[in-house]
Amino acid sequence: MLKMNIKSKINYLIDSFSDYLLYQKGLSKNSVDSYRSDLIKLSNYLQNEEISKTNIDNFFLDMAEFKYSDSTKKRMYSSIKNFLKYIHEHNDYELIDISYIKLKSSNKLPEVISISDIEKLINFYNHEDYLKSRNRTIIDVLYSTGCRVSELCDINLSDMDLDEKYLKLKGKGSKQRIVPIGSKLYENLIEYLKVRSSFIQNNEKTLFLSKSKNKLDRTAVFRIIKKTAMSLSLQIDIYPHTLRHSAATHMLEGGCDLRTVQEFLGHSSVSTTQIYTKVTKEFLEEAFIESHPRS
Repeated sequence: MLKMNIKSKINYLIDSFSDYLLYQKGLSKNSVDSYRSDLIKLSNYLQNEEISKTNIDNFFLDMAEFKYSDSTKKRMYSSIKNFLKYIHEHNDYELIDISYIKLKSSNKLPEVISISDIEKLINFYNHEDYLKSRNRTIIDVLYSTGCRVSELCDINLSDMDLDEKYLKLKGKGSKQRIVPIGSKLYENLIEYLKVRSSFIQNNEKTLFLSKSKNKLDRTAVFRIIKKTAMSLSLQIDIYPHTLRHSAATHMLEGGCDLRTVQEFLGHSSVSTTQIYTKVTKEFLEEAFIESHPRS
């Protein structure tokens, strides 16, 4: 199956599963529509990537970025679990067990790592060769711009203006936003582009490429971040979104207003951004206890 046909194949499986639920299991049309809606979200997330354990894991990890209620997350988990069982039994797919996945509550604060740990992640790599230079710059872009993994993978060379020092990101719903390129990220991008030019001899427009010179996908970025964090023996689980969460939190702690952080992250509603104010509230309480004479 060619990669360009993967999405169509997944949507065909969703149609088959919907018919199975409606005509063989006897579920109501409303129930089947709910299942279908959940699975279309998964299909849209996968884009043209296969149904695999890694990609399903990444979907649930990324769910923290989606504005879903806890009940919606539980329903989506059930829909996907039953769908995976169906395609295993009826379409010879390898069974993907997701029973180990723990859904994070919508009320749970996002994980944030310290600025010193951010520096450790970035500085774990240097610009000696292409892969090291790429990984260093990927980590820096994720933190310095607060971008989503999908946005990172979609950055083209033409999206950067190094003279004016800004980067154009393509967000959800094809929405575009401009983020500044800070001085430290600028230095890493300049060095990376030098190394990249010697590694990539063609006119490939994508900024970050795999070892085989193909466009980097989300799964590869997840592996880079996880591998780097494990190599440094950092104490918490770190994913690409951890860098985005940390960037937002550090900006608020540094005095940036909520509306600006909303624009920086590309949130359509400020209510999505407000979860970070809970994190900074903890920071302020700690600072108050440590420094205020009447604490």
